Amino acid sequence: MGCYISPMNIYKPTFLLAIGLLVLPQRSHSQQLINIPTAPLPGKDEPTEKLFRPAHVEADTLYHLDEARTLRQMDATPDGSEWYVVDEFAHWQYITIDGRPFPERYHDISGTGTHITPNGDHLIWIGLMHAFTSKGFDSTMSFLYEDTSLLCKVVSDYPELEFSTSGKHWAALLPSAFTGQTGDRDLIVLDGRIVHKNDPVPHQFSFSHNEQHWAFRSTDLMKEDLVTDRTDSATLLFNWPYPTETSTYDATIWRYTPDVLGTHRRPEGRDFDFEFANVARVNKTAYSSLSKDTSHMYVNFKGHNQGLYRWVSELLMDSSGQHVAYLACDPSITQKGQDDRRSVVVYDGNVVAGPFSGATLLFMSPSGKHIAYSLDLESSKFFLDKTVLAKTSAVVDAVWSPDESKLAYVVSGSHGRYFVVADGKRSQLFEQIGHIGWSKDGKFVEFTGIINGRVMKVKQSL
Repeated sequence: MGCYISPMNIYKPTFLLAIGLLVLPQRSHSQQLINIPTAPLPGKDEPTEKLFRPAHVEADTLYHLDEARTLRQMDATPDGSEWYVVDEFAHWQYITIDGRPFPERYHDISGTGTHITPNGDHLIWIGLMHAFTSKGFDSTMSFLYEDTSLLCKVVSDYPELEFSTSGKHWAALLPSAFTGQTGDRDLIVLDGRIVHKNDPVPHQFSFSHNEQHWAFRSTDLMKEDLVTDRTDSATLLFNWPYPTETSTYDATIWRYTPDVLGTHRRPEGRDFDFEFANVARVNKTAYSSLSKDTSHMYVNFKGHNQGLYRWVSELLMDSSGQHVAYLACDPSITQKGQDDRRSVVVYDGNVVAGPFSGATLLFMSPSGKHIAYSLDLESSKFFLDKTVLAKTSAVVDAVWSPDESKLAYVVSGSHGRYFVVADGKRSQLFEQIGHIGWSKDGKFVEFTGIINGRVMKVKQSL
C-alpha cells in the first residue's frame, strides 16, 4: 500500500505531497512528447508555488485539530471516509481516527507500523512504549491495533506492516526489541493472528500471487534464511562471505515482482518467487581485491544480466512485469575518486537519459510506456521521458491516472508545505496530504489534507 506521508523505513522516505497534472498524448516509449507547455523558472528566492496559477478548489472541514500539538503524520482515503492524524504534546503521541481521539497515549506511534489498508476499510497501527533499564532502552512494548481494537501487545521495536495485492490480508512484523530478549520474539502476525515466531530479524515479508502463502527473510549476522509457510523449517539463502582477492560469489540484494507496491509507484523486495514469470534481481558483484573499490551492481531481468554500474537505485517494474527501469551511476565513472553522483536513467537495459549531475526520483507508468524523473538542485528540472515538464527540482512524487492520459506530480512549496497542481494550476499550501484520487470522468482530483489545524476534504477541478 502507498502511504504518501507516513514515516517509512529504508525505501519509504517521509513525503508530504502535492500533485500536478499533465495530459499525455498516446505514444510509444521511444517517441518524445511535443508542444508541452512548461512553467517559467521562478525568480531568485521566489517560492516554487509561483510557477503555477491558483486552481478552483472546493473544500469542506472534517475536523479541527488542537493547534498546540505538533503534527507528526497523517493519511486519508481520497474521499475522506477513512483518515487518521498523529500529533504530539509534551513528548507523548496521540492518534485521532476519523475524528475520534483515541484515549491512550504512547511514546511513539510507529510510522512504518501505521497504515490504512489498501481498500480503505481499516486502519492498522502500532503504539510503542519505550522502557529504560540498566541496559538501556531494551524492552519496548508494541501495542497492535485494528482501528480501535487491541489485537496484541508484545516486547518488540521497529515494526513493519505489509499488505497483499488485493488488500484483503495484512501482516505485522514485530522484531525483538533487543538481542538478549528471551521468550517468544520476532513475531509474524497475519490478519490479527500470530502465525510465526523466533526467527531473528524478520523483514521483506511477501504474499504469494494467490494470497494463500507467505514468505519473509530472516537475518542473523551474516546468515540469511528464507522462512515460508510451505516448509516446516527455514531455508538457507546464503551466508554472506567477507570479500577476498578470490571472491566470486555475486549476492542477490533484492528481488522484485510487479504486483507488490510499497507506494503507488515503488515495488518492495521479496525473496520467494511464488511462480511469478518475471522477476528482477539486483545483484552485487564480488570484490576482486580488498585494495580496490571494484564491486558493482547489475540487474538480472527475464533471465538476462543488464549492464554493470557502481550503484543502482529506484528500480521499478510495470504492472505486467514486462519492463524495468532504474537510476544508475554514469557508466563512464570507472575509478574511485571520480564524481559517482553522476547518474543515468536505464530502461529495459538501455541508457535512455543522462548523464546528469544527479537524479533523485524515478517514476514509471503502470503499462511501462512512460517514465518521469526528477533531477537534483543543480539541474533543477522534472522530465517526462525526454521532455522538461517543470523547471524545478521540488517534485517529490508522481502518479499516473488509470488510463495514463494524465500525470500527477508532487511539488514542495515554501515554509515546508506542499500543494496539489492540476492542469498547470495549483491548490493552496497544505501541511500534509493523504492519498489522491481521480474522478471517473477525469475532470477533478480529490484528497484530504491539513491546513491551519483543519482536516479538509478537497475537490480540485482541472
